Amino acid sequence: MIAQLNTLKQKAHSLNVEIYALYLACKDVRVKWYVRFILALTIGYAISPIDLVPDLVPVFGFLDDVVGVTLGIGIAYQLLTGDVLNQARLQAYEALSSPEPVTAYKIIGYVWVLALCIVAIMVYKILFSGLA
Repeated sequence: MIAQLNTLKQKAHSLNVEIYALYLACKDVRVKWYVRFILALTIGYAISPIDLVPDLVPVFGFLDDVVGVTLGIGIAYQLLTGDVLNQARLQAYEALSSPEPVTAYKIIGYVWVLALCIVAIMVYKILFSGLA
């Protein structure tokens, strides 16, 4: 059971590295504009709430998402040069394997602290505005 959990963690980590590597490769200046466009369309379609076939349709609703995203990423892998992709994978692995929190986690933490401060100030003003 623990061995399976470790295997699952390793696969999830490698998937995160690959996704982050694609993002880093997309930002590289050596990548052609149409490869960036294909990656942007693929990622946009993956996170978009609007689908070609609604997800409520059994099987075909999710099948179009899987096929579209897989084809887009596969085409991008074919069009990216090995040098760019290997360098991006190395950068992604180093960034995601470091013990310090990733910048995104820091930003999310700061946003939560800011939101809590705003709520605290609003509660304070509501409760103590009539006392002064």
